[in-house]
Amino acid sequence: MKKLLIVVALGIFTLGFSQNYYNDYRGSIASINWGQVAIYLGLNKAQINQLTILNSRYPDYNSWNHMYGREPNRWYTDRYYAMEKIMTPEQYRRFYARYYQGLNPRLKYDNDYRKYRGRSMPYDRRFNDHHDDHHREHHG
Repeated sequence: MKKLLIVVALGIFTLGFSQNYYNDYRGSIASINWGQVAIYLGLNKAQINQLTILNSRYPDYNSWNHMYGREPNRWYTDRYYAMEKIMTPEQYRRFYARYYQGLNPRLKYDNDYRKYRGRSMPYDRRFNDHHDDHHREHHG
């Protein structure tokens, strides 16, 4: 009986924990006016279509959880590397500077999370400041 309660408790905790990450994922899309991004960056029609597809990839928690349920903080790296591939290096630099104030998106959401929810998310070593090094090495 104890084991069953532990499993249920872990499941509920994980669901709530993952749900917070999904909320951040959706917020990363909803908090930006993508039409203004397209104009500001001078995106072409193909880029706009690719961003639209990227932004609608996981429309609900279940689809997102199927991909990221075991590693919920991996969405940061996947999403921003995909965006980096869609945009030119100059467009991505401008996007990054304007919408993330030059901060690593992982750190920005961590800071926002703490600011609005009062606690921090676990540190994800895969998305650390080395992303900025990767960006500089490959894009200028």
